Amino acid sequence: MDYARAEARIHEFLRERLDDANAEGYVLGVSGGLDSALGARVAADAVGPENVLGLVLPGAPSSAANMRDARELCESLSVPYEEDDIQPAVASVREGLPGDFDEKTVGNVRARVRMTYCYEAANARDFLVLGADNRSEYELGYFTKHGDGGVDVAPFADLYKTDLYEFAEYVGLPETFVEKQPTAELWEGQTDEGELGASYETIDAVLRRYLDHELTVPEIVADTGIERDLVERFVSLHDSTEHKRRRPPTPGL
Repeated sequence: MDYARAEARIHEFLRERLDDANAEGYVLGVSGGLDSALGARVAADAVGPENVLGLVLPGAPSSAANMRDARELCESLSVPYEEDDIQPAVASVREGLPGDFDEKTVGNVRARVRMTYCYEAANARDFLVLGADNRSEYELGYFTKHGDGGVDVAPFADLYKTDLYEFAEYVGLPETFVEKQPTAELWEGQTDEGELGASYETIDAVLRRYLDHELTVPEIVADTGIERDLVERFVSLHDSTEHKRRRPPTPGL
């Protein structure tokens, strides 16, 4: 990929969206991970750090190291940031709703609470909410509907996760972000690759062939040597999560 061209287009896109919405800047949650760090970097470069607000939103099981990295990233980019503990809000939702909550349900609550914080900050400043989800997550539906998927712009939704590693190195993002194990920290011990059941290299090899080259499952297996059950899993995840990538259906009246 021509990352110089990709960077220029993303910068142009972010400026265009502000102009179209008559908005003043961008808000994004900064988690201490690669994607949000890259989001803060491109937003600051595109519209100026003074027009970007980072939200550091810890809440169990957020690690102290990730929260420190999030703060230090904003400071290194001269991006203003605010920090709020979301745990009381998450606890309030859990206490106010009936039934038992498994860890995945609580994780979705955390993601939706963070989305609410982002929109409150954006509305107060006439900003837009920038989401940092990549194409690998987007195409697998590996995001919380109306949570981290609830954003105004998604500058990385055309780039696979493995593209973002290379893009981060191109723009000179600190190695600490590139080397981290990807995790949304939505529950204790959660990692993206552990939950998905394969590395992003494997996932992207399947998705590129299925989506970009329209290969069938047997053709992908033959072309990559990846186990058929893994290929079928990721193809099924893509197909079954289509509803998360589309506006709600209407009767077409």
